[in-house]
Amino acid sequence: MGSVKDLQIISPPSEREPGVGRFVFSDRYSVFDWGEMPDHIPHKGSALAIIGAYFFEKIESLGIMTHYIAMIENSSRRRLSNLTKASNTMEVQLLRVIKP
Repeated sequence: MGSVKDLQIISPPSEREPGVGRFVFSDRYSVFDWGEMPDHIPHKGSALAIIGAYFFEKIESLGIMTHYIAMIENSSRRRLSNLTKASNTMEVQLLRVIKP
């Protein structure tokens, strides 16, 4: 998908139901248009996933719906406050994009 995260499709969206996907945030990084750098930044993926989850859960606490489902730890869905260790995997709803 890119230098920051990879997308795993668990179930694709249908015409009537959203699908489920997982963003796996990596420790990779890129610089401008040069592409991926050969070294990685340790724990960057987990840090980005946790920051994203924090803001999605904060937004949802204000009553605003998002595509965020949960963080993944040991193959189980967990809210951020229930994680026992840092995770780099976030589960989200996948929706069909309708082209005009």
